[in-house]
Amino acid sequence: MKCLVLTRRKMLTICACFVVCCLAVVFSVKGIQSVQTAYSQKVPIYSVPTPDKQVALTFDCAWDIDHTEEYIEILQKYQIEATFFITGAWAETYTNAVKQISQSGYEIGNLGNTYERIPQLSQADMMTNLMQCNETLKKVTGKAPALFRPPYGDYNALLLETANTLEMQTIQWDIDSFDQHNTTAQDVADKVIKEVKSGSIILLHNRSNLTLESLPYIIQALQSEGYEIVSVSQLMRNASQL
Repeated sequence: MKCLVLTRRKMLTICACFVVCCLAVVFSVKGIQSVQTAYSQKVPIYSVPTPDKQVALTFDCAWDIDHTEEYIEILQKYQIEATFFITGAWAETYTNAVKQISQSGYEIGNLGNTYERIPQLSQADMMTNLMQCNETLKKVTGKAPALFRPPYGDYNALLLETANTLEMQTIQWDIDSFDQHNTTAQDVADKVIKEVKSGSIILLHNRSNLTLESLPYIIQALQSEGYEIVSVSQLMRNASQL
């Protein structure tokens, strides 16, 4: 019968191996957490991974055109949700429209105080820009927005950090309807349907008359494909629950 003899050297080797293994586990967990944190801070949300057939309609409101009442009538007719990203300047000009959006229960997000390329500003000016929009929207609706969309979709790490500081998530889109470029309402709807997938965030603008014309076509086509149309926040909540 053989006996296992542990020398001091062997004991130290075993202890060292144990410590290394423990550290490896710790750093692996920390590494995963760091990657997740970096991802949440440095990358906007373009779409939401979900197996459910859900999509979000979003409207950018920054120009001197106001079809708000007509948009709301269409959304209510089909009993769907939507998210409106609004500049502070637009909210000041079309205060009643913003109140109507809010009172109808639709989500409102920050589109900057003015429609400009915010990454070209200093961080102090970025903060002022976003805060002014938040203050205007809160004054009109009674609630500060939790979502931010950079005008033109133009962002950098500093802008995302600024939005995070204000506890807002930065939202982009994975489908541009091209409602400002297509020639017919049917073209706009066809582009959306061709590219849509579960978790898509769809970009529309209040600037184009085609948006208003194409909206019923888009909704009908999405619903016929079995998609549920929700707000951006609802889309994110449903996916996180899964």
